[in-house]
Amino acid sequence: MMETKNSIKIIEKKDLPLTIKGPITAGYPIYFYYLQEKELLLLGEYPKDILSHPFVSKPLKISPLGLTFFLQYGFIPSPFTIFENLYVLSLGDRVEIYEGERGLLLEFKHEFPYFNQKREKNLKPDKNYLLNLIIEAIFKRWDKGSPLFLFQSLGKDSNTIALALSEAGLQEKAIFGTLATEDRKDESKIAEKLAKKLGFRHIKLPVPEKPELKHIEILQKYFANITLPCGDGVSLAYPLYTLTYDFSGHTILDGSGNDVYFGHVPRKVEYTRQNLYTVLSLLKPLSERLPSGNPLQKLSLYRSEYPFYHLLGFTFRDCKKIYPEAERVYPIFKNWEKDRKNWDYFDLKADLWGTHAELSLVTQKVRNFAEAYQLNFIFPWGDEELAKYVGSLPEKYLFDRKTFKNKILLREILKEKLDLDSDALGKFSYGFSAYNFLRGLSFYVEEEIFSCQLWEKGFLKNLWEKIKEKAKNDKFFQKLFVRLFLISAWFNHNIFLKTYSD
Repeated sequence: MMETKNSIKIIEKKDLPLTIKGPITAGYPIYFYYLQEKELLLLGEYPKDILSHPFVSKPLKISPLGLTFFLQYGFIPSPFTIFENLYVLSLGDRVEIYEGERGLLLEFKHEFPYFNQKREKNLKPDKNYLLNLIIEAIFKRWDKGSPLFLFQSLGKDSNTIALALSEAGLQEKAIFGTLATEDRKDESKIAEKLAKKLGFRHIKLPVPEKPELKHIEILQKYFANITLPCGDGVSLAYPLYTLTYDFSGHTILDGSGNDVYFGHVPRKVEYTRQNLYTVLSLLKPLSERLPSGNPLQKLSLYRSEYPFYHLLGFTFRDCKKIYPEAERVYPIFKNWEKDRKNWDYFDLKADLWGTHAELSLVTQKVRNFAEAYQLNFIFPWGDEELAKYVGSLPEKYLFDRKTFKNKILLREILKEKLDLDSDALGKFSYGFSAYNFLRGLSFYVEEEIFSCQLWEKGFLKNLWEKIKEKAKNDKFFQKLFVRLFLISAWFNHNIFLKTYSD
């Protein structure tokens, strides 16, 4: 195995057979590109470095499976990505590589590492040890010369990181920032008080109330500098933050990525209805032949598909009409269903959401922001030693199956050390609406969508008129509005989809 610049490893036939394991968290996935003509793999942590390697020919090809999944659910499940031959290993994934008669053979496997029944029943949590592990996770990936910038919400994850930074005496090294919306969803006022209580500088990060032409330039630059698309509309807020604060040279801290080992607690209604959807999944083939938004689309879900209920997008019928190369994706859910037929739903939700959506949506938006502005990033909760520790604790310290309360240990830590009552605060949803922002730039949105060479324009024209009209009052169609823009703008500006002469 050879290692080149930017820590890209080259795997050749002489290295085979070989097994490559993915991480046990969604924080730092492993990517590799399979060069079939050379019969070798390029392996690394950063997809841009891999795809920039001189061995990789441009333009790259879009994966029909990846794009169809993006249109239908807003994420692409590992090991697949939006590009053909580029793969990703998320938590619990591994690939076994062999030499075959017609090239290399890639056999992908997956093993969930955090079954609740396998937790150590007699282990008691050490709260100070947990905070120390968070600091150690930061120091492993921090060059010490760059200022730290923590995206702080009122959530338990980011504020536990804030507390750990405080107890480590890093007040002069870190800055906290919170989205400021000046409405009922605004977390910035309370977050600012918490930051000051801990001795840290805090800044509010507003997003523009009224879109302007300069915001289009910011978005275009952003799309031109990210390698992979992200289906979370919240990702658009991040480049807009640069209007308020200069992040140059900073190391970004984000609190995402720990639900999978803390115990991913479903909503009560989701838990209650899980078996109902298994029965109604028999209607799946019919619902896929109907227009997007039909009632059956939301009813005919596999139990393994239900964790992604709120991500539902275009039906296969509409995908096929606007993108003729679309491939059916629901057989993947069918296989997941078969493999997890008798699983506890808490395990099923943690495995599927943590492995796929956490990677493609939750942490991807932060990776994209860091990539676009050449910033280092750290997911403290993505540290494997920290994950192993929390993942071993008995579930009674982490969540309650009767009340559906999550992260009990973090609630206790914040209450004891910060007097922050997470129960009283409740759950805040992120205050940035990508639809409301993009609606003010509708001419630009339409320009990106209709100039995108992915789409069959004849059907798209009528479908887009329907989406625009229904989106005025329907959140489902607002989602379609945003998703179609996100993938179109990404495709239009992505450097790896162009030849060097373009």
